[in-house]
Amino acid sequence: MLLSLSLNQPPTTRSDNVLSLLLVEDHPGDALLIRTLLLEAAPRSLQIQVAPTLAEACRQLRGTPVDAVLSDLDLPDCEGFDTLRELLQATETIPILVLTHCEEEAFGLELIKRGASDHLIKGQVDGRLLLKAIRYAIERKETERRFQILSRFDRLTGLANREHFGERFAQAIGRAERSGRFVALLFLDLDRFKSVNDTLGHMVGDTLLVEVAHRLQNCVRKVDTIARLGGDEFTVILEELENTSDAQVVCDKIIKALETPFLILNHELYVTTSIGITFYPSDDLTPHDLLRNADAAMYRAKDEGRNKFHVFTSDLNVKAQRRLGLESALRHAIDRDELHLCYQPTLDVHTGVVLGAEALLRWNHPQLGSVSPLEMIPIAEDTGLIVPIGAWVLRRASLDARQWQLAGFPTLRVAVNLSARQFRGQDLFGTVCAALEEADLKPELLQLEITESLLMEDTDRSIAALRALKSLGLGIYLDDFGTGYSSLAYLKRFPLDGLKIDRSFVRDLPHDSEDEAIARAILALSTALRLRVVAEGVENTEQFDFLRNEGCDEAQGFLFSRPLVRTDFMEWLKKSTKPPQAGVVRRLQADRRRKA
Repeated sequence: MLLSLSLNQPPTTRSDNVLSLLLVEDHPGDALLIRTLLLEAAPRSLQIQVAPTLAEACRQLRGTPVDAVLSDLDLPDCEGFDTLRELLQATETIPILVLTHCEEEAFGLELIKRGASDHLIKGQVDGRLLLKAIRYAIERKETERRFQILSRFDRLTGLANREHFGERFAQAIGRAERSGRFVALLFLDLDRFKSVNDTLGHMVGDTLLVEVAHRLQNCVRKVDTIARLGGDEFTVILEELENTSDAQVVCDKIIKALETPFLILNHELYVTTSIGITFYPSDDLTPHDLLRNADAAMYRAKDEGRNKFHVFTSDLNVKAQRRLGLESALRHAIDRDELHLCYQPTLDVHTGVVLGAEALLRWNHPQLGSVSPLEMIPIAEDTGLIVPIGAWVLRRASLDARQWQLAGFPTLRVAVNLSARQFRGQDLFGTVCAALEEADLKPELLQLEITESLLMEDTDRSIAALRALKSLGLGIYLDDFGTGYSSLAYLKRFPLDGLKIDRSFVRDLPHDSEDEAIARAILALSTALRLRVVAEGVENTEQFDFLRNEGCDEAQGFLFSRPLVRTDFMEWLKKSTKPPQAGVVRRLQADRRRKA
């Protein structure tokens, strides 16, 4: 694991051969005696400063770094435990050894409990014992400092960890309450970091996080705090803000800093971030509520396209609570039988024969009713629930397709969308095989649909995974073609059976010249590469006519049927001995003849 520690209070730098000591003693005789004893024990390895008052001691501690403090407790300007407390407040990192005439064991234990490194009795120590106690105290303090690093700072990046972030945030709010200024909390999440980790390995991912941390540190002031909460989540506490707009300037700086590509282990990586912003005291008053606000604003930034920031508004509170509730409920949706599939048929545009149906996931929440896939799927992706849910979809769709065969439709295939998280999983091949085996379904009747962005993440691994699936005999189609990073190179290399034209290019056909050009180009390309083409979102006869005349192979959309639950889809199939879509096509052909 990489280690790159950067602390708010670095250890004091000193020569390994010389100890710098501060002796706090108002009695000249005692000060001379202690100084003499120490110099006799180590005449060339000590530098000793003397302060006769607490005020002078604090002044010297602020001005000159020392390795240890030896102090009497009864001074002209402070006495007893108060002296120890004031010295500890002046320096948290330097050991303080107390010299007194009190021999009571209970008193000594109380001093240690209150933070002293050691308790020595005047008149009972010589120079060698004093020097030994000082060196032991310094070593113990260094050990404590290292332990604090491990417990309060992220071992990978050296930034504050979640626990230390909480401490710093509470302190920042306290200071803002006294000063009347703003504190801004930024919540950052790296966009698509999981794909880097999954495709290139944790070493590349860890190195990337370290480099991101370095760039973040260059975007803020020393008074600000950067923390890594875990994974690719970071927070930034911006203090002493006169205006809330100052935080937006920092966000712009961070986004720009991350735009420059990272070169890591011969990989050129492009990383963006989505940032949520919230403010104390205008948005909320507690660290917990402010962190929740910033998290909600960050998700809004992702929803708006990523690589941007969003400022928290009160309406996001309601949405954040809803998302949290949906995430919790989705974890139990399979066990509670709340998920089901709908099927939308796909037709041969030339014959009207039903070739198959696409399985579409739906969720009926017991209190909220139907939850939109546009809301459900991102939650499932972000939480990783898409993997068990996707396995359930494969199993359920395969079982339903087998029932279609038994009902008299032996060649009807089922299409299942595959998420990127499933595709990157370790046992997708086994999951697919298990679903086919349980349903006793022929592999050629299962069609997997994948996205372009999934293929672009790790070409070699993607090719190997697709070839393994292809060896089973199932079909592989590229979904939403044209909306991602389309490349002729990967269309040639990947074992694809067909493409699906995204509904966004079908919606305005045949009246939009740009959509016409795109559709024609996709159809011409598919013909040259011997790939079948399915058009999604066909809703009217004009769209259907254009696609059919241009050589499209298959179509699905509201013109033929809306997505239907399992029982309704079966009834839809059984309406006549001939598939009802043949009648649809004949009607369309008759309409064209009348218009001619």
